[in-house]
Amino acid sequence: MQNLAEVFDDESAVSEALENFAALLDDADFTAELELMGIGRMQFMRRRQMLVEWRGLYIALWRLALASSFPQDAERMFATFLRSYHAAHPDKLGSRIIERAQEYWGMLQPKGDADFSDVARHLGSFSVQDEKQARSLTLRLVLHIRRAYKIIFDRLI
Repeated sequence: MQNLAEVFDDESAVSEALENFAALLDDADFTAELELMGIGRMQFMRRRQMLVEWRGLYIALWRLALASSFPQDAERMFATFLRSYHAAHPDKLGSRIIERAQEYWGMLQPKGDADFSDVARHLGSFSVQDEKQARSLTLRLVLHIRRAYKIIFDRLI
């Protein structure tokens, strides 16, 4: 009977993690991220593009957090979330976010939570700047991504 209780608890935790992240992503407004990158309110096209990038990154960061807390279920949970996200957002924008989430997961997977530099450099590449500004932005983005990851990880369940 204890095995049945463990399975039930595992499924309950999985369901809770999926629901918690969906709520977290829905509540995210990414204002701080856009300001960090110097993207103003009147830069409509750039804002739209970067919102896709940041949503995709948050989904990938959630997948990274799943690997620590739900190592056996992480891939299944990620796939389930992407399917439900696509069902809730069947438009072109939703598809782009899912595509970017998978690409960011591919970037994060080799180094895990040890180093967010590659992702930060990629995000920084969307801003035109000189080398000194690029290094500064990369560092700020690394720190911001680490904070975002910690928030996502802390709110997993």
